[in-house]
Formats: sequence, structure tokens, C-alpha cells
Amino acid sequence: MNELTHSPETRPQSAKRFPDSYAEGLVVRTYSEQGTLKQKLVSTRMQHYQQTGVTELKQPVLWQFNEQTLPWKMQAEEGLVKRREETIYLPGKVIIDRSGDESLAPYHILARDLTLQFKDSFASTEQPVRIESGSQWVTAVGMDAWLKQPMRLKLLHQVRGYYDFN
Repeated sequence: MNELTHSPETRPQSAKRFPDSYAEGLVVRTYSEQGTLKQKLVSTRMQHYQQTGVTELKQPVLWQFNEQTLPWKMQAEEGLVKRREETIYLPGKVIIDRSGDESLAPYHILARDLTLQFKDSFASTEQPVRIESGSQWVTAVGMDAWLKQPMRLKLLHQVRGYYDFN
């Protein structure tokens, strides 16, 4: 009886979460003003959501190039880029590698929940990290990393390491 005498309640429809654009096998290259390659992003799938302004990436691999040093390679299972931001958030496990040569030691970094600022080649996390170079290693909770020259790592808390001086 109540339904017959009162008009039906109008509820606002919740915004359905459908991508407005997507790509399979995405490859994006960013160049400096001088025309040199700065960054390369490869993702098996990209989905952009206009309602939230978020772009989701599946299995992103990002290379940071620098003229003075070897490139850094970052891989994750997923990535998030927010509208108009120059950052990518890599939740979960992140692997960062840089090969070595005669003058540079190789690096293998295991991290979680990494945020990378493209413009400054700056990466940070508040989660545990492990940095390996040859037989040496360092662990910490939290890291700030400047990936362009002069390259620096700032380990924030509970730093422990093993160094082989031979």
C-alpha cells in the first residue's frame, strides 16, 4: 500500500566504473628538449577512467634514461597514474635494476609501494627495501632515491647491511 501512495524514491545512480579508453601493448617514450630518450614505459594493458582521472597499468616496466649513467629499469605488477600528475604509483612488489660496467656497480633493489616522480627521476617508499650489489646488501624501512646524476639513496629507518671489503 505504501508503494502505491508514495512516489518511488529516486536514488542517484552510482557512477559505473568503465574505462573511457584502453590500450593493449602500450609503449610510451618521453624525450628531452634535446631529443634524447628520457623515459620509456611499456605496459601489457592500460585503462583510463574519466570519472576518477586514474590510469591503471598492468605489468608496467619503466626505464629511466640519463646521459651520464646506465638506465634504471623498474617493474611491477600494476601501476596507477593520477590525472595531471607527473607521478606513477607502483603498489606491491617493485623490482629496480641497473646493470654495471667498469665504473659503475650493478644494483638490484626490491621494494614495495613505490612512488616515482617523472620530472625529477625521484622514487620513494615508506615500506621495506633490499638493495643488492654483488655480494653486498643493505636493508631498510623507507627509501628516497634520486635516479639521475648525481645518483643518491637515502635509507630512512632500521638500516642494516653487509659489505665485503675484499
